[in-house]
Amino acid sequence: MNSLDQHSAAYTAAFAHYEENRVVHEAYGRHLAQRIASGGQRSVLSLGIGHREVARQLIAGLGQSGFERYTIVDASAALLQALKDELPVQPPGLELLEGWFESFEPVGCFDLIEAGFVLEHVEDPAVVLKRMHRFLTPCGSMFVAVPNARSLHRLVGHHAGLLPDVYSLSNADRALGHQRYFDLPALEALLGSCGWAVRQVRGMLIKPFTTGQMAKLELPPAVWSALQVVAAELPAISNAIQVEVVPAR
Repeated sequence: MNSLDQHSAAYTAAFAHYEENRVVHEAYGRHLAQRIASGGQRSVLSLGIGHREVARQLIAGLGQSGFERYTIVDASAALLQALKDELPVQPPGLELLEGWFESFEPVGCFDLIEAGFVLEHVEDPAVVLKRMHRFLTPCGSMFVAVPNARSLHRLVGHHAGLLPDVYSLSNADRALGHQRYFDLPALEALLGSCGWAVRQVRGMLIKPFTTGQMAKLELPPAVWSALQVVAAELPAISNAIQVEVVPAR
């Protein structure tokens, strides 16, 4: 088994955090799809598949508004196969590559690169971030998303005596293959040290309580949507952080 395939079960509906993660990934993918539709990017590179929500959104836009090339790279054969299995046919312009972010070699450059929920997984995030400069067109940008150590629910848990350290990994984190947490200052510092300038920062979800506590509240879709809208301007305490970056000049 590929060393990453051991985490594939955490990307199925049986995983306790699946629905919450799916909602965040789906919103992230929708935001990227809207950006591509309005910005006219012709080529996009995704690092990783994860819950397939981003891939679904972007594949649906292939062939529209000039978007003609979409490459996805992932080292997990199981996740690549899961995406292939749900596609009736592989659309023109879609390329699926099995490879490591640290060593894969795509053909050509891309107008947009997205590394959603990647940096918390890899051995050395700086290696990946520095490498992406090679694959970006001169006017392109990169999107990065990570879980936030200082999410409101983790801060509340810490002050309630339930979480000794907001930067510690839970069993769920380990099941997903997480190796670390970032907060907003640490993420911005890492990006800057790797030659990237931050263009925009957004929060992705306000999560006041634990996943189990949120589930007991049986929140309607309108409230989940509101928690995402409110989060956009509160990235420092959002459950996940999205950053758009360009090469520093």
